[in-house]
Order: sequence, then C-alpha cells, then structure tokens
Amino acid sequence: MDELNACIKLNKYSHFHTLDLSRIKIGKLPENTFEGMSHIRQLFLNENSISALPESIKELVNLKVVMLDWNKFDSVPEELFEIDGIRDIYISHNSITKVDQGLKNSKKLRRIILSFNKLEEFPAVFSEMPNLKILDLASNSISRVPKEIGGMSSLIGLSLADNKVEEVPEEIGALSNLTMLDLSANKLKTLPVTIARLPNLTQHIKEHSGFVNNLTALGFEEDGEEIYGVSLLKGYQTTLPVSRYSGINLLFNEVIVLDKEFCNVFFMKLDSKVSVNCRQTFWMIL
Repeated sequence: MDELNACIKLNKYSHFHTLDLSRIKIGKLPENTFEGMSHIRQLFLNENSISALPESIKELVNLKVVMLDWNKFDSVPEELFEIDGIRDIYISHNSITKVDQGLKNSKKLRRIILSFNKLEEFPAVFSEMPNLKILDLASNSISRVPKEIGGMSSLIGLSLADNKVEEVPEEIGALSNLTMLDLSANKLKTLPVTIARLPNLTQHIKEHSGFVNNLTALGFEEDGEEIYGVSLLKGYQTTLPVSRYSGINLLFNEVIVLDKEFCNVFFMKLDSKVSVNCRQTFWMIL
C-alpha cells in the first residue's frame, strides 16, 4: 500500500500521462485512488489481484488505454463504460465469463483484448459496435460465431484462435476491412468462400513482418498526440502499415479442401494437408 500511495502522490504532483501500478501485489484499490487525476491517458494495473475498480476511475476523463491483464476480473468493469474517450482495453488472463451490453456505450473503443478468459459465447455486444477495429477472443471456450458478426464493419483484426469453433458464418465476408484473421486451433472443417473475397487478404505482400495477429502491439498513428502527448510531423509514419501483419492463420483445424478462390488468399499458417484446387490441379499449400 505504501508503494501504491507513493506512485499516486508522485503522479498527482508531476502530471505524467501514464500511471503505472502494475506488479505491486494490489488486491483492492482504495475508493479515492483516482481522485484529481484527470490528466491520466494510460493506466497500467496488470499483474495484480484486482477483481473490481473503484468509482473514482470515472474521474479519468482523458483515459485512452487501460491494461488489466493478469488479474481476477469475472466481467469487463462497467465503470469503464462511462469513460467516453477510452480506446483500448487489455484484459487478458482473467476469469471473464461475460461482457455486459453497456460496453456499446464506449463509442470510441477500437481495441479489446479478451484472450485467455472463460467466455463460452461470442459476446453479442460486439456485433453492435461497428467502430471496433481489433477484437482478440483467443483461448476461450467459444463454439459459435453469430451471423451478426457481419455488422462489425470496421474490424481489421480478429482472433478466435484456440477456441471450439466448428463453423464460421458466411456473413464474415461483409467485413471488407478485415486484414488479420486468426482461426487456428479450432474445430473447423471448411471456410466460407466469402472469406476468400475479402480485399485485404491478398496473397502478395511485400516485406511481410511474419505476424498475422499482431493485435496487442499494433500501433495507430493517432496515438502519438492523443495518448503519448507527442506532436507528430504531418505525413511522418510512426507505425508499420496493417498489411505487414495481414493474412489468415488456419493451423490446427480439420480443414482438408478449400474452394479454388482461396488461391488468392495470403495464408501465414496453413496445415500442409490442406489442398486448394488451383488451375485444375491439386497442390499443397505449405
């Protein structure tokens, strides 16, 4: 508690944009923890034993990024839904079984990392969040992907790796911005051909980074000023283009044959047993 109080006192005095309270064995935060800290843009609470957030977190009106990984939450904290400008929520490695509908009030949310939790269903609220860009649901127990996923028109990165998914609906073909798709380690036997028609899943990508699901570390140009408080020169590129991470990871499924339209898709990971009928002959994608 002494370390916690020291960090808070220092930040209130210095007005740093980031408050780092990670890895200090916090079990519960005092109710007044975030009073007078409206300047905070990034909050790190990862690797503690927290299961709830105090009401005072609503005072962080400029908060953009919150990291809650490796704690004891069983749901996404509702207190975050009232912070209008929040952009990124990292809450992997918890015990989350549900995501409340109130999350859709977070209109500017662009990324939520929910991997390594206890979700058994694809949270319905995500299909009502057309501005969401990055969704990581890897390593849960999801068996079904709803047709409503087709309404997530801004999605560029989706991971459902290491779940129990048996079928992907053809409505996923409406996600014209989808660039990174990780479906590895599921129970898929085929893929809808609509995936092969997604314009950003092309085969020829120069200087590919070797990643498909760089969902956690992917940077955005607006972060410079909005989150880090650093003005960037107009036109100066600070992040790699999303195409450098693009492709499909289909490793460790039960897919044997794909439609010939998948000949034009960039697969980063595909079992060698999977064949695609290209140019009237069967060949192996390695």
